[in-house]
Amino acid sequence: MGAQAAVNSGDVRWLKAFPLWTGIVAGPLAWAFDLTASYASVKWACQAGSEAVLSLITIASLAAVAGAAAISWTALMQTSSEMPTDGGTPRQRARFMAVLGLALCGLFALQIVAGAIPRWVLDACH
Repeated sequence: MGAQAAVNSGDVRWLKAFPLWTGIVAGPLAWAFDLTASYASVKWACQAGSEAVLSLITIASLAAVAGAAAISWTALMQTSSEMPTDGGTPRQRARFMAVLGLALCGLFALQIVAGAIPRWVLDACH
């Protein structure tokens, strides 16, 4: 009984809103940061001759998405795989939100990379 209570108490923290919403919200926020910061810093980077800043912004955005995906993955692993994602119980909602967080992190990571390809291929300063 003590081991089961420890497993359940460790499982409960992934039912809280913060880790579940982190995976859902971090992807769009990281993409918005990448798009805005890259656009705003092009003129400065070209004048300073430091185009690597644009790549660092993209890498930081991808790192944020990867961190959120890791949080979503951990939350997913804490829920039962037999549990459906279309139910109304807190554990079923947690599983759905973890899967949604992973999917959104993957999609927005792809979007960040797709937005960075023109900066890598074309010269941003010309």
